[in-house]
Amino acid sequence: MKTKSIHFSNTIKNWDEALPLGNGDMGCLVWNSADKLRFSLDKGGIWDCSNPPENQENFTYADIQNAVRKGKQKYLNKKYDKCYNKPTPTKLPAGKMILNLGVTDPVISDLDFNTAEARISAGNVLLRTFIHAEFCCGMIEINKTGIDLTVENPAYGSERKPIFSFISRGTVQSLKNLHYPNPEHHIAAAGGIVYKYFIQQTKDIFYGIITAKTEINGKTLIAFTVGSGKSKAFIKESLKTVTGAIEAGYDERFKTHCAWWKTYWEKSSVTLPDKLLEKQWYLNNYLLASCSRKGHFPMPLQGVWTADNGSLPPWKGDYHHDLNTEMCYTSYLKANHLEQGECFIDYLLSLTDAAKNFAEKFYNADGLCLPSVMDIEGHALGGWCQYSLSPINQLWLCNIMARHYFYTKNQNYLAKIYPYLTETGKFLLSILTEKDGKYKLPLSTSPEIHDNSKQAWLTPNSNYDLALMRCFAKNMINICTQAYDAHAAEEWKNHLSKFDELAVNENGVLMLSPDESPYASHRHHSHCMAIYPLRTLEYTTGKNRRIIDSTIKDIEKHGKSEWVGYSAAWMAQFYIIQHRGEDACNLLHDFFHYTCTKNGFHVNGDYKRKTEYKLKYRLFTLEGNFLACDAIQEMLLYSEWDKIRLFPAVPKEWKDAEFANFRAYGGLLISAKMQNGKITYFKAKATEDTEFILENDLTFLKSDTVITDKKITLRKGKTLIAHI
Repeated sequence: MKTKSIHFSNTIKNWDEALPLGNGDMGCLVWNSADKLRFSLDKGGIWDCSNPPENQENFTYADIQNAVRKGKQKYLNKKYDKCYNKPTPTKLPAGKMILNLGVTDPVISDLDFNTAEARISAGNVLLRTFIHAEFCCGMIEINKTGIDLTVENPAYGSERKPIFSFISRGTVQSLKNLHYPNPEHHIAAAGGIVYKYFIQQTKDIFYGIITAKTEINGKTLIAFTVGSGKSKAFIKESLKTVTGAIEAGYDERFKTHCAWWKTYWEKSSVTLPDKLLEKQWYLNNYLLASCSRKGHFPMPLQGVWTADNGSLPPWKGDYHHDLNTEMCYTSYLKANHLEQGECFIDYLLSLTDAAKNFAEKFYNADGLCLPSVMDIEGHALGGWCQYSLSPINQLWLCNIMARHYFYTKNQNYLAKIYPYLTETGKFLLSILTEKDGKYKLPLSTSPEIHDNSKQAWLTPNSNYDLALMRCFAKNMINICTQAYDAHAAEEWKNHLSKFDELAVNENGVLMLSPDESPYASHRHHSHCMAIYPLRTLEYTTGKNRRIIDSTIKDIEKHGKSEWVGYSAAWMAQFYIIQHRGEDACNLLHDFFHYTCTKNGFHVNGDYKRKTEYKLKYRLFTLEGNFLACDAIQEMLLYSEWDKIRLFPAVPKEWKDAEFANFRAYGGLLISAKMQNGKITYFKAKATEDTEFILENDLTFLKSDTVITDKKITLRKGKTLIAHI
């Protein structure tokens, strides 16, 4: 099996199985027949943010609390949930290019992860294409002339004929629900180049697809981009972009494109005996770089690959902070792709003013907090208000920031996030009440237990909320200490003492809340946050082991009927913590085989109808991809606080495996090799002054440093290497 490419031997017939290209700003899906070859285009900043639900009168946390006290769930559903069904705010598709290659042969498609180039062949026609890694421009080269190119705008509804229809109620809506003026289409020619483009006006912006085509030496060369702006003036710069690409030529632009990707792939690597998992690791790190890039917007639910099926993207392509964004940004650290994660963190920091405004207006609170379901500008979109307007999801966002610092130990980065974390702390403390020396939330939930029902309001504090609050307090103790704010660190130690311990029932199982235990199969293992991803309940003491083992056994007892794809990837993480490598591996195989399409996209449901999962739909979201990718990494390297363990949860049949330059806690880069079931190579490089405990017994390895179970100190720039 080739592990650094995708191959399709037949024509790709669905948009969610297409070859994905992207540079974090612009994305493209290549698919369909040779006479209608589609390039479905997307750009990160194209949104319609008009009429956000938060503009409703008395759209407040106090109103929700009052309704919960009075048992007015229907009122809450009508006001805070149904508003999500309005078409806007929403992510918008850019449109598409359609090429007629002049043949009707089956299309053979290949995508090379190393170079991020797609190659298409149909009969004697060969096509190459890429989206440049550093410029908002794509290029196509075809080995023949006379190619017909059509540029199509999305099929929005007419302003004069309002249409409202659902494709899948509450998740997917028709493009006809949006009503914009008809777009302007233009064709022009100059200097042997033919330009085709359209300009689409929306409520907020103007945007369009701009193409340039020329023929030279028996070949067709096409450059394309997606431009946008507050007026039509953006078109001038977009035309300049595609003209420059045509003049430079495919090969010249491809060289600089490949140079970027070469640097990216040098950051880390894996070699596994399980070639499916190895391939999926490379595929998902390819997707990460394609849809998350520093200096651009972070990936929403579908990254830079909005649906091309006459509909808006599932769940309007928004930012969900009760699992989705956090899981999307869970794998980048260990893979050592810091810039891909900083894209998200920089974005959160840029919304500081919006978060302060929302904390004040919605919660009547100090500090800052973002809505848990929001548009690109940070406006609340509504939805199931138990989760879409939960204040505690903000702490999960902060955990991503904190872990980024713990993994890098970059003091400049710490100075950047410290005010944001401090303001979030102010927010948390301002919404808590103290009773009998313990902090309580006014409302508490556990995503997405009891769905959107009255029963979803759990007795405070749920284990989900409690785990995040305790984790935030622990992180703040560490962060404040590192920021030389000893007084603040002591205050957070005091705050931590005022949070209850996690609720555990008589069987040793983590509960949903102080008075309710898990009762059935569920897609969202939210009561287990302390096990993973927060890792605050470590598998190191007898007490913790009993709780973790009992909780996982309880999940197994309830079965998988209500699971979706990411549920399996999450459960694999639990098995890894228990050192159950075989079980984790089996779940990951199920995840990739049954809930991912042929191009690797996670579509939530068991669309192949091969498992006991009841949900059989195919709705593309990316969080499952990166959660599974992180699970592969966790099988190879454990790193929490100052502890390092190599190959902690690999299947017994894995005799040979290796990884290079995985990032670990404390600013370490770790490489290791296992041959015939034994570790034969270990390397640790310090990017900052650091110390760590290596839990493996490597005394048999040759090294200039004695490797025991005690702390090893490394200065910045120094490397420890041990080998046979």
